[in-house]
Amino acid sequence: MRVLPGSDQRIIWVPPRQTLKHTLFTLPSQLGGRKRASALQLKIKAWSPFDETRFSVIWSDNIASVFAWDGEALDQRVIDKGYDPIDCEVIPEAFIRSPGSNGVRLVSCVDGVEAQVWEQGFLIASRWWTGVPPAHEWALFNRTAGKSANATLPDLVEPEWLETPWSGNQTHGTPFAQALKNERLVAVGAAILLAPCVYFGAQWLTYSMMALGVKRDIASIEVESRTTRVERAQALSALETAEDLVSLHRHPHQLEIFSKTHHLLRQHEVTLSSWDYDDGVLEFGLESNDDMDARIFISAFEGDPLFSSVSAGTRGSRLVLRMSVSAATGQAS
Repeated sequence: MRVLPGSDQRIIWVPPRQTLKHTLFTLPSQLGGRKRASALQLKIKAWSPFDETRFSVIWSDNIASVFAWDGEALDQRVIDKGYDPIDCEVIPEAFIRSPGSNGVRLVSCVDGVEAQVWEQGFLIASRWWTGVPPAHEWALFNRTAGKSANATLPDLVEPEWLETPWSGNQTHGTPFAQALKNERLVAVGAAILLAPCVYFGAQWLTYSMMALGVKRDIASIEVESRTTRVERAQALSALETAEDLVSLHRHPHQLEIFSKTHHLLRQHEVTLSSWDYDDGVLEFGLESNDDMDARIFISAFEGDPLFSSVSAGTRGSRLVLRMSVSAATGQAS
C-alpha cells in the first residue's frame, strides 16, 4: 500500500501480486465504447475464479491487459488495516511502476518476483513466484509466452515507482468519484460555487419560492415516469448484452474441439492426462507407456485446418501440446 502525502489523504492500494491473476483478451475490432467494455466484462466473468471479481485494465487498440482480484477479500484486508475501501484506489503494482519496452524482464515485487513480457510498452504476459524461479520454469514461461525457450535467467530489476498510475489505466472508479475523495478540491469547488450565491443572495431570496414550486413539479414527473425509465434502461442493457454475446462467438464449441482431438489421437497408444482451453488456445497433456515422438503429433494436428501454431514440450513424463484453434466458419467439419 502507498499513501500519497497531502491533507486529502488519497490512498493508492497496491495489492500483493500473488492475489492477482493476469491475462490478455483480444476483442473484436468493430466493438467500441460501452460495447467493448461490456464484452470485456463478460470475458473476465467467464475466466475469473473469484465470486466477486474486480479488475484493472490497460488497452492497446482492441487488446486488453487485465489484472483481476477477489474484491470481497481485498475489501476485508483494507478494513483490517483501518481504512475504508471507498477511500482506496486499487492499482496493480505493474501499472504503477515504470513499464518495460520490448522483451522479457524479471522484476522484484513487494511480495516476490514477477516475470513480464512487453511489446512496445504494453504488458502482454506475467507470472509470479515467491522467489527467483528455477531455470526450467523460466524456460517454460518464455515458451508459453511465445518467446524462445531460453533457460538463462536475466538480472533481477526493480522498476521505479510512479507518482500516478499509467495513463489509460481503468478500474471501477471514475474521475468524478476520485475528485470527491479529495477534500481540498471539494473545498475549493464549494468556495467557487458559494461566491456567486452570496453575490446574488437578494435575487435568490426573491425567486426561491417560485423555484421551489417548479422543483416540486419536476419531482412529481420524475416519480411518475420512473418505472418507464427503469424498464427502458433494462431493455437496452439486455439488448447490448445479447449483441456482445453474439459478437464473442468466434470459435467452435469445446465439445467439437475435443471430438476432433480424440479423432486425431485414436491411432496412437496414448492417454489424455490434462486439458486446458481458453478462447482459441488449446493445451493438453499426453501420457503413454511407449516413447512419444512429438513430431508425429505436431504433424497430425498441423494437418487439420482446425489447428495451427502447434508446439510441444515435456512436463515430467507428459508430452504437452499447445496450439491455436481457428475461428469458427459456420460450416460443419
